[in-house]
Amino acid sequence: MDYSKINLLDALMNQDHLKLFWKDRERRFVGANKAFLDFYEFEDESAIVGKTDEDMGWHIDPLPYQTDEWRVLRDGVTINNAEGMCIVRNEVHHIRATKTPVYDDQGDIAGLVGFFVDVTEESAGLESVPPEYKRDELTGLVNQVGLMEEMQVYEDAFHLRDLDFVCIYLDIDNFHETKEKYGDEYADELLMDVAECFSQTLGTGGILSRLGADTFLVLHQIQRMSQVDILLSRLDLALNKVGYMTNPHLAPGVSAGASVYSEADGIHHMMELAEARMNENRAERRKNNIIGGISFKMKMENNG
Repeated sequence: MDYSKINLLDALMNQDHLKLFWKDRERRFVGANKAFLDFYEFEDESAIVGKTDEDMGWHIDPLPYQTDEWRVLRDGVTINNAEGMCIVRNEVHHIRATKTPVYDDQGDIAGLVGFFVDVTEESAGLESVPPEYKRDELTGLVNQVGLMEEMQVYEDAFHLRDLDFVCIYLDIDNFHETKEKYGDEYADELLMDVAECFSQTLGTGGILSRLGADTFLVLHQIQRMSQVDILLSRLDLALNKVGYMTNPHLAPGVSAGASVYSEADGIHHMMELAEARMNENRAERRKNNIIGGISFKMKMENNG
């Protein structure tokens, strides 16, 4: 038995900064070390085994990762320190990944093993705006400054790969009245609960930002319009778990408006459309005395 190889493997598996993983010939995850699972906040390997990166939805543009991994699996090359980005806890992280083929006893490629390191802070250090100015102090979410950088990544993916995405404004109903009635401390707790609810629901597939006192914004890639309804339904179900102080069974209501990049003339126009639809939805909810849950506006010429 080659104990040097065993010791090397143990050392790699226990590295905190190396997110180690291995895949089969079809690019499906077979396993990962604890650092990898902790990075994505997975309890165990069952969250990834048998799935590809695309199934997980944590890359805004998955094509570069697919291309690199097929080169490893088909050509037997090793990819070293490839720079990329992935979505973790509703924000974009910069990573550097290394991947190399794994061979079976017959000398055929059986899969790949790889690792990556998170270089987000290193990348942020090269930018003009310090990282702390890109984050909301109360919820820890990306703020408006950080959001514009994240949006640029989505916009680039649209123009390079035709990967469309949706922008969703979410506004807590009657927040100011709630704050006046129960106080600042309760209002802050409500905001943090709603932020956590939305964050957990989005998982690795989208970006969540807090824009103002009671307004959040979601960015999420879509391939068809029906995905917007599914996403809002998931957020609605999760919101029911957040209760008011006076009645834990009463979930806060949220007005929402959505737009997709392909219908707009750029980022700012997309945001304006989504915000206007949210405001219209909020007015309708108040007029019809709708309490709790999420409803949203999304006017499209083609809802296919």
